[in-house]
Amino acid sequence: MTRFRYIRHGVKRKHGIIEGVLPLLERISAIEGVEKVVPALISHSTARGTKQPELRFQRDTPSGFKLLAHSKRGIQEIFVVVTESKKEEVKYKLKELYLSLN
Repeated sequence: MTRFRYIRHGVKRKHGIIEGVLPLLERISAIEGVEKVVPALISHSTARGTKQPELRFQRDTPSGFKLLAHSKRGIQEIFVVVTESKKEEVKYKLKELYLSLN
């Protein structure tokens, strides 16, 4: 049971999540085929970011996808773990979600 200790609504919450991104991550975790969403490294940005958080698709990984979440002054890596058989469907839905956010 400790394996899922920090996962709520499909999003791992052991470490910090930049401001305003959590609702977007929960929307991603609700997509069929997504096993979990893991927020990772947070970097500080001196550039003025947008007021609304935005997601950018960065690349495929062996287990899913890597996204970048941009907020006011922070950038966070987001890893999306997906079922191998549904990888293309999830990729299409993520790009659709990305376009609907911008």
